[in-house]
Amino acid sequence: MEEPNELLGYLKANHIPQSKVAEAIGRSMSATNRKINHHADFTQSEIRKLHYDLKIPLEMLI
Repeated sequence: MEEPNELLGYLKANHIPQSKVAEAIGRSMSATNRKINHHADFTQSEIRKLHYDLKIPLEMLI
């Protein structure tokens, strides 16, 4: 059974499109999607930007 993706759920619940996340961190949609789906990690600077710019809780990003 697959673990639920809390970050993806948070983005959907708060009407934050993945395109806005990609824009905030300066990455392509495919790179952003890999990060959101735990196939790649967010960098520290990306985590900071998402937390401060889009108000995403840190626990969702780490």
